[in-house]
Amino acid sequence: MVSTRSHPVAFPPSEASPTKSSPRKSRTSTPSAGSREDERTSPAVVLGKSEALLDDGRKVVGGGGAGWCHTASNVTIAWIAVSLPLVIWDSLYILLRPHTMVGGRLQWPIWKPYEIYAAIDHVYGQPGWDNKDGFGGGQGVLNAIEVVLYGLYLMLVYNHGVLAEGGSGIQIGEGVKGWLSGGVKIKGQRGNQALVIGFMASVMTLSKTVLYYLVEYYSGFKNTAHNDWITLFLFYGVMNGLWVIFPAYMTVTFWSDILAGLDEATGSSEKKTN
Repeated sequence: MVSTRSHPVAFPPSEASPTKSSPRKSRTSTPSAGSREDERTSPAVVLGKSEALLDDGRKVVGGGGAGWCHTASNVTIAWIAVSLPLVIWDSLYILLRPHTMVGGRLQWPIWKPYEIYAAIDHVYGQPGWDNKDGFGGGQGVLNAIEVVLYGLYLMLVYNHGVLAEGGSGIQIGEGVKGWLSGGVKIKGQRGNQALVIGFMASVMTLSKTVLYYLVEYYSGFKNTAHNDWITLFLFYGVMNGLWVIFPAYMTVTFWSDILAGLDEATGSSEKKTN
C-alpha cells in the first residue's frame, strides 16, 4: 500500500475563477469592448447639470450627452425674439390708456400707429375705453405675464444653451452656418426649467388669442362689424392669427419635449429596477 503522504504531488495552480469581477473594479480598469457595452446598458439615474448617478452610487459629471435635454429650434427662438417687443408695445398701450390713445400725452411717436388698429378694433379704440370694456385691460395684464415668461425662457437659452444640430419641432436653414442655423441645447435642470416656462407661456398666448376671437364672435362682432371684409381679414384675422399659429406650434413642440423627457425618465427607472 502506497502512502500518499510520503510522495506528495504538486497540484497545478488553480485557474482564475470565470465568475464576473466586481463592478467597481471592472469600471476602474481599462475598458474593453465588452465592458463598454456593459456601461452603455447599465442603469443610471439622470440628474441635473449633466450629472449621472450610476448603479454603484458613483456620480458622473458632464456625462457626454447621457440622458435627455431640451433643444429649442431656431423657429421657436426667432418667433419669440420677434414677437416679444411687439407684445411689450401692445401691453403698454393697453395698460397706459388713455395716455397712449389719440390726444394722449404718450401717444406720439411710439403709439401713433395704434390709431389705425384702434379704428379697426374698438376694444383698442375710444368706444372700448368709454364703455369700460374690461377684456382689453385683462388681456393687457396677461400680456405682461407672458412677457416675463418669454423673457425668462430667452435668458435661460442665452445663458445656458449651446448650439446643436437641429432641434425639437420645425427647423429652418439646415446646413447654413451661423448662430441660428441650428437649435440650442440646454442640459440639466436649466433645460427642464426653460421647457416648463416655455410651455406655460405658449399655452397662455394660444388660449388668450383664441378666447379673443371667441369673445368677438359671441358678442356679434360688436367691435369689428363696421369694417369691410378685406380690412377685417388682413388687419384682424391675419395679424392676430400669427399669435395662434406660432404659439400652437410651440405648444405642440414643448409638449412633445415634455413627453420625451418623461419617457426617458421612465425608461431609466425601469432599467434600474430590472
